[in-house]
Amino acid sequence: MTAGWRVPFVRPDVPAYAELSGAIERAVSSGMLTKGPELAALEAEAAALIGVRHVVGVSSCTIGVALVLKAFLREARPDRTEIILPSFNFLAAPGAVVWAGFRPVFVEVDPHTFTIDPAAAAAAVTPETAAIMACHTFGCPCDMPALEAVAARAGVPLLVDAAHGLGTQVRGRQVGSGGLAQIFSLSPTKLVVAGEGGLVATDDASLAEAVRVAREYGNDGHYGCAVAGLNGRLPELSAILARASLARLPEVAARRRAAAEAYVAELADLPGIGLQLIPPGATSSWKDFVLTIDAERFGESRDAVRRRLADAGVDTRAYYDPPCHQMEAFRGFADPGSRLPTTDHLAAAVLALPIGAHVTPDAARSVARLIRDRHIP
Repeated sequence: MTAGWRVPFVRPDVPAYAELSGAIERAVSSGMLTKGPELAALEAEAAALIGVRHVVGVSSCTIGVALVLKAFLREARPDRTEIILPSFNFLAAPGAVVWAGFRPVFVEVDPHTFTIDPAAAAAAVTPETAAIMACHTFGCPCDMPALEAVAARAGVPLLVDAAHGLGTQVRGRQVGSGGLAQIFSLSPTKLVVAGEGGLVATDDASLAEAVRVAREYGNDGHYGCAVAGLNGRLPELSAILARASLARLPEVAARRRAAAEAYVAELADLPGIGLQLIPPGATSSWKDFVLTIDAERFGESRDAVRRRLADAGVDTRAYYDPPCHQMEAFRGFADPGSRLPTTDHLAAAVLALPIGAHVTPDAARSVARLIRDRHIP
C-alpha cells in the first residue's frame, strides 16, 4: 500500500491477532514451524470447502502452478511442449509455464467475462499441446463445462489458475473442483490470506503426491530425488493465518460483494462504461472490481480517469496492461503476425477500482461518483 492514498487500492482483510495468538504460541513453543499440524488442518479444511479429495499447501500460487507442470505434467507428457492459456492474465501464469520448461501459447478471452474463450482454446490445440490452462479472472469463474469438453476432445488435461477463486461460487458451491487441478493464491490481495501461500486442489492422488514431494526439494522421504523439486513449503505460521482467514471467507466475500454492488449501482448506466459480466448462477469473489472505459463514448480515456482519481487520492490499477504476449519475457513465444485484438482492447480499457477490507459501500459510491462527476473537488 502506498502511503498517502485517501482510498488505497487494496488493504489485506486479515483476522485480529487475538484470533491467532494461541495457535502461534503453540507452534513456536513446539518448535515445529513447518510440515506440522496447522498445515495438515488447513489442507483438510480447504479440501472440504472446495469439494476435492486432495489439497496441497505450497509457498505461493505461482509455485503451485509450476510444480503441477514440472513435477507432474512434464513427467506424464514429456513429448508435449505447449500450454494454452490466456494472455489477458497476470504475468505469473506464463512465468510458471516457462519455468517448467513449456512454451506458452496465448489465446483470446471472452470480451464480456474476460475469461479464456473456449473456442479460441480449441483452435489453438496442436499435437504439441500438453494442457489447457484457464483462469477465474478477477474472481469471475471460467466456463468449466465448455473448457472440459475442449480438453476432452483434445485428449489433454485442463488446469485452472484459480488465484482469484476463493470466494467465487457457481450454483452456490465454491469453485475448485473440475479439471486436473485448480491452484489458489493466499497472497495479501486475496480474500483468504496467508501472507504468501497457495493451495493445489485436485482429485488426482498421483498429482497430489507429486506436488507434495516436489515442494520438499523432490525428496521422497528417503533422501532420494526422482524429480528435481524446490522448497515450496507453506510454513506453520502462514497456515495459522490462512486457517483463521479461511474461516472468515463468507463474511469477507459478503463485504466485497456489497462494495461491488454499490459500484455497479452507480456506474452501470454511464455511457462508455462497461462492467465484467458474471455468468448466470455464478457469484464472483470480486478479488478485483474492474470496468472498461470507451474513451469516445465516455468522453475521457482510461488513463485520464486514472489521473483524476489519483489527484483525488484514489489508487487504481490498469490490469493487464501490457498483456502477457506483449511483455519482453514472453514476446518471443508469440507466432509472428498473430493478433489478439480482444486482449489488446481490454488491456487498454480496463480500470480496477479499490476493493478490500477498507472499501465499504459508501466508499465505493464515493469513488464511483468521482468517475461520474468528471471533476475533482
